[in-house]
Amino acid sequence: MSSNRVFRPSRFTILTPHDAGGAVLYNSLRGSVFYVRDPLAGRVHDLLHNRSARFSADEAEAGPERARLITALAERGYVVPEDHDEGAEAKELRDARLQRRDTLELILMPTESCNFRCTYCYEDFALGRMLSGVREGVRELVRRRHAEGGLKALRVSWFGGEPLVAFDVIEELSEYFLEFAAANGIDYRAGMTTNGYLLTPDVAERCVDLGIRQLQITLDGPRHSHDASRPLMGGGATFDDIVANVRGLAESGLDFSALLRTNFSPSNVGSVPELLEELGGIVDGDDRFQVIFRPVGKWGGANDAGTETATGREAEDAKLALYHDAQCHDLPSGDTRTLRPGGSVCYAANPWSFLIRPNGIVNKCTVALRDARNMVGRLSPDGALNLDDSLMRLWTDNDEAHDTGCQACFFRPSCQGAHCPLIRIQDGVRPCPPQKVWIGPNLRTYADLAAERAKAAADV
Repeated sequence: MSSNRVFRPSRFTILTPHDAGGAVLYNSLRGSVFYVRDPLAGRVHDLLHNRSARFSADEAEAGPERARLITALAERGYVVPEDHDEGAEAKELRDARLQRRDTLELILMPTESCNFRCTYCYEDFALGRMLSGVREGVRELVRRRHAEGGLKALRVSWFGGEPLVAFDVIEELSEYFLEFAAANGIDYRAGMTTNGYLLTPDVAERCVDLGIRQLQITLDGPRHSHDASRPLMGGGATFDDIVANVRGLAESGLDFSALLRTNFSPSNVGSVPELLEELGGIVDGDDRFQVIFRPVGKWGGANDAGTETATGREAEDAKLALYHDAQCHDLPSGDTRTLRPGGSVCYAANPWSFLIRPNGIVNKCTVALRDARNMVGRLSPDGALNLDDSLMRLWTDNDEAHDTGCQACFFRPSCQGAHCPLIRIQDGVRPCPPQKVWIGPNLRTYADLAAERAKAAADV
């Protein structure tokens, strides 16, 4: 890097004060987060607070200390050469995502039946096992995509209902995916969202054998809280069986990663720390496990009227406090990707991502399953998706390209105006992600967790 270049603050850089002093820097185009202690934080603030400022890294002009600071900020993307077109770079990031032709992401519902009746669930469980013609269509779709453009990456996510209720369908298609990917040099990765009740050690081992190595398992607080919100169909407790299966995963030597998810509301959030203490004892620092926390929402189902939700700053503060509690029990966050470039883009905004339901209906989003705007096609046995181009554009083109507010936003490279296309479609409003709306608290929490991890590593 030439030392006499002139720099300016990046339009995608923000600086937020830290409660303990100093400041946290973030750049969404680089995904870089950096904590700056006092008194250096003051000098960084002087450089970055004025967006129209210009400064040189030439030691003769700036002095050696200031020149080193400017160079360090430039290396992390917090300042950029004054003639650099960051808007064009952000646009290229979006365009590269939309123009991918070598990747296919399939969210497959082997059944919409479920063995649970969660109190806030939005699904109606109307469809049973995936039809044989649909399963053949899925296989043909993969074959066609590879023949048309040379598929390099195949991503499969098993969803439901509860996918393990139709485990034989998962086995049938997974065996095909593994064989086809191996024969054609395709990078194949698979995951599953499961309530965990049927994920016994034998089933978990079989899943890993089938390449299903990313798991998401939900536990809504300790026993009394979880069993109240996530009972079996027909009634009955589920907590102990899920915990036993999580324990089995932790005690195994299997190659997997697991997100332990908690959906929280005002009524259960106070008891979640009790769950984290229990999970911490089971996981015992196993880096295959991470945690995520999500506020319960009203997602359009029959249970909406009786669902208690946490929203806005209240929900975000609760979530961040839970991440601190989890860190105390050596349970790392699985949420850090949201600050990276493209990290807050919804899968439904990608033209190469499709949800295939058991009857062959092709959706873009796993919520609002019966919204006609979400039914973008129908898979036929020959592998054709039979897409409605106008409906597809609602999901894939309804983003920053048509929103001047998004184009001017510091968070643009992360969400690209596509955090939740469903919100734009249903409500006609910009879908700003909560991690952007509450960026200050999020960055302070991110910095705190990083510092705690570093201290823990140093103490080993």
